[in-house]
Amino acid sequence: MTGYLCLGSNLGDRLNNIRSALAGLEKAGIRVFKTSSVYETKPHGVDVPQENYYNLVVGIECDVSPQGLLDTSRRIEDSLGRLRPYRNAPRTIDIDILMLDGESVSTPDLVIPHPRLEERPFVIYPLSEIAPHVVLPSGRPIIEVKNGLPDDEIVKVLTLEENG
Repeated sequence: MTGYLCLGSNLGDRLNNIRSALAGLEKAGIRVFKTSSVYETKPHGVDVPQENYYNLVVGIECDVSPQGLLDTSRRIEDSLGRLRPYRNAPRTIDIDILMLDGESVSTPDLVIPHPRLEERPFVIYPLSEIAPHVVLPSGRPIIEVKNGLPDDEIVKVLTLEENG
């Protein structure tokens, strides 16, 4: 199965957290075949001041179920010190499943495709970078969605190899 994940971090060494999460995915047998640039973005949908996020999107291939991918993602988040004290709390790492091979899942702890995918510049911009021809779950081309979103949340774009 192929799909796309968004990884984000706004606590600690943000780039290293993302690198560690990517290594954890690979170690778990989830092959990362494409990686976007890292987008530094202002926090989205938060009520209290937080540090900026580093976000990137990756294309993946895996042989696990959507629930298995969620379980693996949560194990990686937990291993990197992710806490969940409240919704949209700062985090060392966040791994969101965006889309998986046209899969549609709706359970209390997993919804695929991600329900807010098309509303988030911090997802759409990096996804459009690595998959410029993808058609989103709404049936709209990603470039059309990207062109309709503001880029004012994006502070800067860097590579995974940079030091921040």
